[in-house]
This record gives sequence, C-alpha cells and structure tokens, in this order.
Amino acid sequence: MRYLLCFAVFSFAAFCTFAQTNPYPEENEEYAYAVTVKYQGQKPIINDFINAYFGEESEDELNGYLSDLWHRYLKNEPLDETEKVTLDSKNGFASFEKVYPPDEYSPEGNRILVEMCYWNSSDGNHKIFAESVQMFQGNRAIETEYSGVTFGIYNNATHKMTYAYREGMGIDIKTGMEGLGVSVDKGEYFLNNYLTDEREPISEEQYNNWWNEYPVVTYSLPRVGKDITAVINNRPEGKKEIIVKWNGLRFDVQQ
Repeated sequence: MRYLLCFAVFSFAAFCTFAQTNPYPEENEEYAYAVTVKYQGQKPIINDFINAYFGEESEDELNGYLSDLWHRYLKNEPLDETEKVTLDSKNGFASFEKVYPPDEYSPEGNRILVEMCYWNSSDGNHKIFAESVQMFQGNRAIETEYSGVTFGIYNNATHKMTYAYREGMGIDIKTGMEGLGVSVDKGEYFLNNYLTDEREPISEEQYNNWWNEYPVVTYSLPRVGKDITAVINNRPEGKKEIIVKWNGLRFDVQQ
C-alpha cells in the first residue's frame, strides 16, 4: 500500500511538473483540435504528418484538392502539367504548386504554392509541423481565406498533433493596415476601420486600387533550418523581407 501511495504521489508530481513546464499550453485548451499521427518505425517523417493533416474529412476546397494531388503523387499517377509536387524526405519538406491559366476573370492567371515541413522542439517532447499557403495573381501576392501560415504541435508521447495559429507561435507581423477594409454601399465606396467602427468615403478609383495596394504577407518555410522568411508584398516602397527566427520553442519576429 505504501508503494502504491508513493507511486501515485510521484506520478502526480511528475504530471504537475510537466504541466507547468510544457511550453505549448495549446494542447490543454478545451477547444483544441488534434489528430493522431500514425507512422511506422521509430518516429514520424514528413509523409506521416502530411497523411495525418489530409486524413481528416474536410469540406475545405483547397485541402480536398491538395489531398487528391498528394495521393495521386504517392501512387505515381501522372500529374497535370499545371501541377507540381516536391518531396524532400531527407529535410522533412514538401511543396505543392498549382498554376491556373489566364481567363476572363483573371487575365494574369493565378498560382497557388503550399509548403509543409517539420522540425524538433528544443524541449525534447514535441515536434512542430508547419503549413504555409501563398497565392498569386500574376506576380502579385493576393490574400484569401487560405493564405498564411499555421502550425501543428506534435506530442512525441501521445502521437497527437494539436493545431495552433501563428500568433500563438510568436508570429504577429504588422503591415500598418490592420483592421482596415473597403466596401460598397448603395453605389458609394468606403474605407472601413473595423477597430473603431468608422468609415471614410473614397472614390471608385481608390476602391479599385485598394486590392493592388493592400500589403499581403507571405511565408516561405525552410527546406533547411528552422527559420521562416516572411515577405510583406505590394508596398509602394517595395517588398520587405523579415526573417522569423526560431528560438527553440517558438518564433522571434525581427521586424
């Protein structure tokens, strides 16, 4: 009985120590969404993380397409000439690219570039999986509901990967136009400030130019190393490159 009591006390103390030192509280959030990463061998590889990421049923149009592209690639089925998959297993990196030819809605054509990679956290208990989505119209970066970078926090002990947003991982890059947007109301055009609920009348030309002048942040994931390259696009003074440094547990933005 004394042995069982001592063991229980030790286990509880160990759990409390882990809970206090776990650098990723996202795992313990009530709303946390996690998937199980299945693998063979001693540890998962990039293929396993991608399979887990695409393994869940989703109504997401982009992920549905990427999942189909990934599985066609694994089966060595021929890809369309507008599609490209790059898999670098040695460096734990993969990318997917799709080019849409010009049409009446997009005379310059569109391109989607999705990158995925993973690396070890310095705490020894986790791995970090990252996905970035970049979208371009011609050579100009555009922002859509899919754009940006997201992360998965993989627990070596539970084999669960919990999703985390870039802000929680230390990436909060400011473009100077946060909270701003444009709208049309009864034929009039407005610049909206959603932070103050104010709006300012603008011309139709200003409204049309908004989409070309709005700065968009794109994220390029590392094929080697752990630092992410962020680029603020569509600035009048030109692109601004920011190196997002990995500090062992999260990122430090040098803006």
